Amino acid sequence: MKKLNHLYLLTLIIAIGIGLYFIFKPFLVAIFLAFILSRLFNEWYQKILRVLKNPSFSAFITSSIIFLIIFLPLVFVGKLVATELVNSYQVVTSENFKTDFFTWRDSSLKTINQHPSLTTKLAQTNLLNNKNINTLLKNTGNLLATLAKYLYQGTSHFLFTLFIMFFCLYYFFKDGDRLINKIIQLSPLKNSQEKKLLENFIGISRATLKGSLIVAIVQGSLTTILFIATGIPSAILLGVIATIFALIPMLGTAVVWLPVGLITLLLGNIWQGITILLVGALVISSIDNILRPYLVGKNTSLHPLLVFLSTIGGITFFGITGFLLGPVTVVLFLNLLEIYKTEFATELKKFNN
Repeated sequence: MKKLNHLYLLTLIIAIGIGLYFIFKPFLVAIFLAFILSRLFNEWYQKILRVLKNPSFSAFITSSIIFLIIFLPLVFVGKLVATELVNSYQVVTSENFKTDFFTWRDSSLKTINQHPSLTTKLAQTNLLNNKNINTLLKNTGNLLATLAKYLYQGTSHFLFTLFIMFFCLYYFFKDGDRLINKIIQLSPLKNSQEKKLLENFIGISRATLKGSLIVAIVQGSLTTILFIATGIPSAILLGVIATIFALIPMLGTAVVWLPVGLITLLLGNIWQGITILLVGALVISSIDNILRPYLVGKNTSLHPLLVFLSTIGGITFFGITGFLLGPVTVVLFLNLLEIYKTEFATELKKFNN
């Protein structure tokens, strides 16, 4: 009868747990991010608490500081990107732009015609005829319009997620230690194992934020400044795109500045194109090798392949926040496997012999 009671209780817990998952599903990313931030900035909270002696007010002050440092610039940049998307759409769909494009086409063909081999190859591809150019401009305009539409539609969801996250962040600062202790009491794992999981969780979160986010922001900012200095249109939009690519290992900002530099050269802007390519290759691409070891140190030993796959998968599943959630999830899973390996070492040795 006792086993039946335990089975019934476990079944109820699982069933209600599944129901709770669907209830909290819209907020899971916000809750997860809030918990990560509360652990990363816990030292700030403790210092403020020692001064103010009031947990509620200290949690509110710490949450407000994080909001001002991280998310106000994000909102400001988002507004600039939306403005540039609209302006770029208006430029691409204007008759003046089309006329300038055809003028550049005619000038390029005149230069190419001086080289018979290039002329033959270009005639075979037929890329620069009026129909193809009109299609290209139309598709570019549609892409910009779609991006602007998604950006505006996502604003309300972003603000709602932001509210939930900071609401949770406040209580994680205020009651986070008690919540962790309750989870530890309910968990059948050893306290040492739970402590190791939490330490690795915080370590990989800090390493990912410092080693990926800060480096990406620096590289994206330098790319934006470079594009502004060389007169590239939509420099902020391209800089944001470069920042996103910088979050993905093995890709980086070269996905943006390399084609921009080559296109600039093709358009006849020689010094601008050369500057973009040189600064991109010698300065921007070197930032990762200079800053990452200094910022990260030995906080993570995750294999580069796992970092790459977990980042791509995390972004695909969670959105842009997946650059953090993906690697963190992988590290937690690997640590659970280590605990499993330790706990069942005898059985594993027996079956593997």
